Amino acid sequence: MLPGPNELADRYVTLWNEKDPERRRAGVAALYAPDATYVFYRRDPVRGREAIAAQMAYTHEIYGPMGYEFRSGNNATGHHDVVRMNWVMVVAATGEMEMAGQDVLVLDESGLIRFDYQFHDRLPTSFVYNDGYEEHGVAVRPARPERIAR
Repeated sequence: MLPGPNELADRYVTLWNEKDPERRRAGVAALYAPDATYVFYRRDPVRGREAIAAQMAYTHEIYGPMGYEFRSGNNATGHHDVVRMNWVMVVAATGEMEMAGQDVLVLDESGLIRFDYQFHDRLPTSFVYNDGYEEHGVAVRPARPERIAR
């Protein structure tokens, strides 16, 4: 049985905020199909549960020290085996939005995510978005976003 769209979005965002590596890995196994593909902004597709969990760890290494967390837009919609959902990245302490985007999730027959396509609608304004990747998707430097003086 397929999950409701907002239920899936809530579980998804909770997983991206999970700090514990073991719980995060278990969460990936609960939400993603074994052969899942995650297509991220400016990067080659990430394939398989372990690689997706590694991408989530990478995201925590970048944004965790800066005090950010992800939240659901609470507007997920479903169409057969596809769910579209919006999310925001906010300053955890204040709720101030820093980045916004959406994911399009294609589910398998059991409701696991088979394909996850991420789009960025609003890029950060308080730091230079240096994710370590060039346009071709290859890491060329450590990811160290730098705050912009205001």
